Amino acid sequence: MSKFADKLERVYRGSTPSIGFRRSAGAENPPLLIIARLSKPTVKEAKAMAVADIDAGIISSKSVDVGSFGKLATAMGDIPLGLFLEGANQEEIAEFADSCCDFVVFGLKTPLKAVKKEGIGKILQIEPPLDYGLARAINELELPVDSVLVTGEEPSVTIERLLIYQRFGELLDRPLLVALGSLVTSGELSSLYEAGVNGVVLPEGLATEALTGLRKTIDSLPKRVKRKAKGVAVLPQVAGELETEVEEEEI
Repeated sequence: MSKFADKLERVYRGSTPSIGFRRSAGAENPPLLIIARLSKPTVKEAKAMAVADIDAGIISSKSVDVGSFGKLATAMGDIPLGLFLEGANQEEIAEFADSCCDFVVFGLKTPLKAVKKEGIGKILQIEPPLDYGLARAINELELPVDSVLVTGEEPSVTIERLLIYQRFGELLDRPLLVALGSLVTSGELSSLYEAGVNGVVLPEGLATEALTGLRKTIDSLPKRVKRKAKGVAVLPQVAGELETEVEEEEI
């Protein structure tokens, strides 16, 4: 099973310790997960990412071949490494999966047969504007999707973007990731968290110190006691029943 998909599920659902046992501080689920992009397929960069206390790394399939990916995954140690699918076919995806690829990110135009490989996490990439009815249909998709990633990143977190993230979070019944165009502030992280975002995909080229600082900021966010309730359908009142009750009272 995908280690990153498992992390996402625990953050999304929240996990509680077994009765009689106290959870250690290190076992607490973080408020948000950090996914760092590797800009170059080098072992040196992968090792630097691994010590920055991130939750996962990701690299484009156009930037790395199968052999190099395996070396990067080894250099990352226990940190899962995923792949942005950009033009990779079914056979290549299977080869990457055998080279310790933990999860893949793919778009709506990806052929279904290309992502049928079992044993790896599957993250569906969407980009606004996307019809909300189509977004809701993701919940019923035959292909198992572990998470949804909203891309089309902007230089900063705008109010419009925040509303879009919150709406997608209400419509979807699985973890929500968002791609950021720059390093965000503590206040922006807090707003993303309150909007229902479960993880952030960072831009390329961030220094290790920046990633470590981001982790400290995220860990300092107050934990939500309970996830926000999903939107529910409201049944219309039957006017005829109400009128009947009024008439009976008048009599």
